[in-house]
Amino acid sequence: MASAYRKKNGTTWYIRFKDETGKFRSEATKALTKTEAKLLAKEVEDRAERVRRGLAPSLQESDGTFKDLCSWWLDEWCPASSAYRERKRLERHVLGQKLGELPLRLVTPIAIDARLREMEKDGLSGTYVNGLRRVLSTVFTRARRAGKWARSNPIVDVPTRREEKRAYATLRAEEVPLVLGNAPTEWRGVFATALYGGLRKGEIFGLRKADIDIDRRVMIVARSYDRATTKGKRAEALPIAEPLVPFLQEAIDSTRGELLFPDAEGKMRGEESDPQKVLRRTLARAGIVEGYDHVCRRSSCIAAGGQHVERHPDAVQRRCPKCRMLLWPKAIPRPLRFHDLRHSAATLLLRAGVDPHRVQRIMRHRDVRTTTAIYGHLDVEDLREAINRLPALPEVDVELVAATVTGTDDRAEPFATRLLPDVVRAKGKAGAPSVTSGNPASFLERETGFEPATLSLGS
Repeated sequence: MASAYRKKNGTTWYIRFKDETGKFRSEATKALTKTEAKLLAKEVEDRAERVRRGLAPSLQESDGTFKDLCSWWLDEWCPASSAYRERKRLERHVLGQKLGELPLRLVTPIAIDARLREMEKDGLSGTYVNGLRRVLSTVFTRARRAGKWARSNPIVDVPTRREEKRAYATLRAEEVPLVLGNAPTEWRGVFATALYGGLRKGEIFGLRKADIDIDRRVMIVARSYDRATTKGKRAEALPIAEPLVPFLQEAIDSTRGELLFPDAEGKMRGEESDPQKVLRRTLARAGIVEGYDHVCRRSSCIAAGGQHVERHPDAVQRRCPKCRMLLWPKAIPRPLRFHDLRHSAATLLLRAGVDPHRVQRIMRHRDVRTTTAIYGHLDVEDLREAINRLPALPEVDVELVAATVTGTDDRAEPFATRLLPDVVRAKGKAGAPSVTSGNPASFLERETGFEPATLSLGS
């Protein structure tokens, strides 16, 4: 409730009111009487209430744009570990768009949701759109704390997008040598460290030669790029896998300076470095592909009716049905990101029978569920091995089954009957015990309250 007061022995009238953020504030005024000060306090509080409810712009919002607010967050509050990525994302989808040019008073949930729908129409996934939504929510939260945004966080009223679970592509054990054998020399050690060490891109580029102890087979992972910490905010000592030793030794011997994997000029590779393009070319050379696009490259054929493209599982030469020119096979590599090499490391360890807790320590995850649910990927062959552990059926006498079906042998028991336990088959025979006699728990499942007792698969 707005009020007015004057300090002891003072002549200045002060007003006390609830501001745009919902907190009480006191300010000095030039009012000459208490009545005048109380009217001013009520007017200020009413306007702050309208701003808080989004019915009026705040004084700080009136002159700025949404682009200015996002740029302030990038410069002042964005974590250094994600500054490059978030700046690129905001520049592409907010700062360079109409949404970024809007005055802050016009930035509403409707305007933000419209921009996110445009991104979806452009083919961006729900996961990516939700990522931008989370970043914008962080921007508004930080702006409220700093007094640059007085209204409620508009992202609360922007619906999240449905995320389709991504099917991660990983490498099999027999494909690892193919990738390393076809990788360019300057990238071979980088790929090997990701596969045999499970390191992230920034951690690999931040490795120093002093971090590697070949004799003790230990590496210290303490940095990401030139930052003095990793994503997990802690340094870790990791064992060096024996297959990784020659790659690290070669890097130590062949490069100058303190960095283990520098660029051609001996400098640290930055976040703009894109090993994924190199990886995709390597996969194509190694034959780890989803197929081949056979493309006609004759200009006259393209001008006549568009470029002819055929998708085939092999690179066998074929001819264009229009101009009869040989088609050019273009490999379609398996959709593998560089970070998926880290996923491959965890998956290969789990497939080799290493317990999840030790894999968690190697991957440096805080929770073992991250290791098993996100980084451990089962494929069809893993499921095949599991499902083949079901009990096998007994051998079937084909002649006896045929006689039963045709009715030529009255002594033959029906096939389904011979699959039942002996105590069930004996029911009704002279002198045979009843099914309910004795202890039925040896072949009946315990009643659940929802289903009748069923025959046990284990009997």
